[in-house]
Amino acid sequence: MHQPEEAKVPAQDGAQDGGRDVTEDDARAIRALWAEMARGWAAGDAALFAASFAEDCDFTTVRGDKPRGRSGIEAGHDALFRGPYAGTTLDARVVAVRFLGPGLATVEAESTVVAPNGEPLTATHALAVVERTAERPWSIRAFHNMVPVAPPVRRAPDAKDSTVDEPTARPRLRHLAIVARDPEKLADFYSSVFEMELFHRDPDGSCFLSDGYLTLALIKHQLDGETPVGMNHFGFHIDDTATTSEALMAAGTPKPAERFTNRPFAEYRAMDPEGNWFDLSEHGFGGPRPPSGPAGS
Repeated sequence: MHQPEEAKVPAQDGAQDGGRDVTEDDARAIRALWAEMARGWAAGDAALFAASFAEDCDFTTVRGDKPRGRSGIEAGHDALFRGPYAGTTLDARVVAVRFLGPGLATVEAESTVVAPNGEPLTATHALAVVERTAERPWSIRAFHNMVPVAPPVRRAPDAKDSTVDEPTARPRLRHLAIVARDPEKLADFYSSVFEMELFHRDPDGSCFLSDGYLTLALIKHQLDGETPVGMNHFGFHIDDTATTSEALMAAGTPKPAERFTNRPFAEYRAMDPEGNWFDLSEHGFGGPRPPSGPAGS
C-alpha cells in the first residue's frame, strides 16, 4: 500500500492532546488506521478492515448507504470481499490531517481499488473524523466516502446557447450505456479517438469513461445472458428522486425501482412509455477528477 512521506504535523489552532501539543507521532498513528484497513482488504478480512472504526462509527458509503457502526461496516465489506471485490487490494493514501482540538482531527484520504491483475477499478475520496479516547487510541468516528466527479464542461461566454450548461434544477442527461463484447478494446477506441478518460473498471471487465460532462458505460456482454450487444440504456442526473418518481408515475409509467449494485451511481431504474430503460441518480455518474491547480490553490 502506498503512503506519502511523513511530514511534520504541528498543532493547529493551538490544539493540544492531554496537555501536550499534537505531534508527528499522532499523525503517524492516524495514518496507521488506513494502513490497517488496506491490510484487512488485501487479506479479505472484513473484521480487520473494520477494526480501524469506532464501534458506533457514522459511516456513509459512496451510494449514500449508512451501515450501523463497526458491525455494519464489517458485514458490508465481508459481502464485497466474497463477491465483486474478491482478490482485490486497496491503495489508501492519507492526503491531509488537521487537528481540531484535544484528541480530535479530520482526515482527507484517497483510495483506489486495484484488481488482481493490477488494473485500477475505482477511486474514492473520503473525509473522516478521528478521535483519541482514554479507552482507545485513535479510531475513526465518522467516515463519508464519495466518487470524485468532474464539473460540467463550460462553454465560452460568447458561445451560442451557453446557458444550457449552467447549473439548473432540470434533470440532466449524463449517462449512456452500451453492452460490448470487448469493453477494454472499445474503451481504447473512445479514449484514443475522442480523448475520453477511463475512470472506473468493474471486476467483470466493464469500463466507464467520461468526457468531463457525460459518462459512457461499456458493459461486458455475458455469453449466457439475454441482453443484446449495443445501446442499452441512458441516465439522468437529478436533484430529487422523490419528485422525479412522482412525475414519472403521473405520466403513467411504473414507479422507479431501486438498483442494488456495487457501482457508486445509478440508484434507480425507470422506463419511458415505450419501455426504454434509463437510470436516475442524485449522486451523479462518476467521472475523472478535474485537473489539479497550482499548489495552495
